[in-house]
Amino acid sequence: MHSFRAQHIPALDGLRGLAILLVIIHHQLIALSLKGGFLGVDLFFVLSGFLITSLLLKEFDATDSISLTNFYARRVLRLAPALLLYLFVALIITYCLKPDTFVREVKLAGLALAYLTNWRMALGWDYSLDPTAIIWSLSIEEQFYLLWPPILLLALTAGVKKNHLAAALLLIVCAIAIHRGVLWSNGAELNRMYYGTDTRADAPLIGCFVAMVSLSRITTRLRAILNIGALVAAVALTVLVVTTSFTDAFLYRGGYTFVAIAAGVMTLSVADPAENFLARVFAWKPLCWLGTISYGLYLWHWLILRTTSFYYLVGRWDSGARLICAVAVAAASYYLFERRITKLKSRFSYQIPTTSVRTGTLVTISPTIPNPVIKTSEQQI
Repeated sequence: MHSFRAQHIPALDGLRGLAILLVIIHHQLIALSLKGGFLGVDLFFVLSGFLITSLLLKEFDATDSISLTNFYARRVLRLAPALLLYLFVALIITYCLKPDTFVREVKLAGLALAYLTNWRMALGWDYSLDPTAIIWSLSIEEQFYLLWPPILLLALTAGVKKNHLAAALLLIVCAIAIHRGVLWSNGAELNRMYYGTDTRADAPLIGCFVAMVSLSRITTRLRAILNIGALVAAVALTVLVVTTSFTDAFLYRGGYTFVAIAAGVMTLSVADPAENFLARVFAWKPLCWLGTISYGLYLWHWLILRTTSFYYLVGRWDSGARLICAVAVAAASYYLFERRITKLKSRFSYQIPTTSVRTGTLVTISPTIPNPVIKTSEQQI
């Protein structure tokens, strides 16, 4: 059986909260400067790969299958409502503020709905940092998950062992790192390497790899080594966030893979059922709350950053005012809109067959009592 807990893990929300903080600080929505805050996106990628693969593995362990229909239904219910609302508001604002660009913005919104924003930027179709530009990372995730669940299902159904799958993932990660390095050596544009799915898929793959690592039989000594490694990874990421720039050659010569591995070690540590120091740090409630609303905050902070100014009201406190506005809008979106719709995801969750304690055989459940549904932490950005 898969060893990670099925219930919600607060520390993972905290990691997500850290990721969104890095991003919004990098975008200067806070009056600080973090050159490498964009690396928060890599943390999102790793977490996404970990959470989704953990869910799929749990489902396969419980049912010997994976319902791709249910999986994609859950993804749509999780992502589409907030995205549609965001694009609708963005188009209205564009029409009011820049009517001459409205037609172009409609086309860019169409690309966003098709999850192709990253490629329009990677291939130079349109480099503009418009309200839909922020959807580039979501585009990479969704392109990735069009391929990964069917591949995982086929492999597991064919009897491929998880350790063999994990080894294959590491080989693919190495290939992506080499591919990115070759592009750099051949003078490829930074946008091509930064936004391309083929050059950024190593991060979600690291998350998938981490999800396949079993901690059920790990010794106390190895667990201690893992926790120390996670602390070292956290320090390394802190240094990189403070010192790294988008144009640094290091990132394109293995650096992004290093960042993903560090994020993966941290994720593995805080997801361990045996609580540790790092898990307690990331379980801090304010950070977890930011992680809970992080999807909406990731979207809305960008629109507010690109279209809003409170300078005439608060002067030099403008960035703080925009931050408060972004958090308020994201919270309203989550509690008043997103959460109500995402409750429907339970209709597409897999169910555990009930067995008789005495005979070990399947028993019939009364039509008035629903089958128990697994609780998970599928909160994606």
